[in-house]
Amino acid sequence: MIRMTARASIEPLHPERVLGQRVDPVSKAQAAEAVVERAFVPKPGAYVCLTNVHTTVESQRSPALRAAVDHAFLSVPDGMPLTWILRRRGHGHTEKVTGIEYIPLVASKGVDLGLRHFFYGGAPGIAVRAGLRLVDLVPGAKVVGAASPPFAQTPGWTTEDLQQQLRRTRPHILWVGLGAPKQELWMAARAGELSVPVMIGVGAAFDYLSGAKAHAPTFLRHVGLEWLFRLAVEPKRLWRRYLLGNSTFVYLLLRDAISRQHAGRES
Repeated sequence: MIRMTARASIEPLHPERVLGQRVDPVSKAQAAEAVVERAFVPKPGAYVCLTNVHTTVESQRSPALRAAVDHAFLSVPDGMPLTWILRRRGHGHTEKVTGIEYIPLVASKGVDLGLRHFFYGGAPGIAVRAGLRLVDLVPGAKVVGAASPPFAQTPGWTTEDLQQQLRRTRPHILWVGLGAPKQELWMAARAGELSVPVMIGVGAAFDYLSGAKAHAPTFLRHVGLEWLFRLAVEPKRLWRRYLLGNSTFVYLLLRDAISRQHAGRES
């Protein structure tokens, strides 16, 4: 039985900012419990962002992205660099929350409560396969629907068909696999329209959950080298994101540290 409100689970944690981007210092369990609690509040509009180095860098030149994350129900650290930063700031309980781990964890927390899931995103057929795989991983999990959106269209594409499916299947959680930062902007824009309590943007997690792509070994994910594995697997698609993006992130962190140090000397 749920005894406290979803927001009560995270209010005492005090959201942090890394390079101006909001990141909530949560453990995996806290991130899952808060979402399950919120999913049973009969009110749509909540969404969760999995914030990583890529979205943090992108937010530097996208006020819309930064605003989308600011208005999220949760912004969890999807990457060891952000996790390490939050731990160094005194939040030792903080854990990296990846989509491939978050989906089955949330499903496990909600299985006895009858939590219903809908998968939205990925190439044709991937959302369906991801849903079937979740049922294999979490016996009793209820996947009530899956759909692949028209990726060729802009974030302003119509969601009438999706809305009809949500009204018919009544999921508690809409898992969104549109890729970052598209999914963050899409969730923020659709938060007040779609009939679902919680949306969670999980990027490429559908591909990994379905088995369409291999995901990094656990030890690489825990030491912050998942990006290197993904780069080795898809160099043409990801080289700019990881080589340039990661370098930019380090540069911005150094510049921010120097600026703070200089300000401290002048005060």
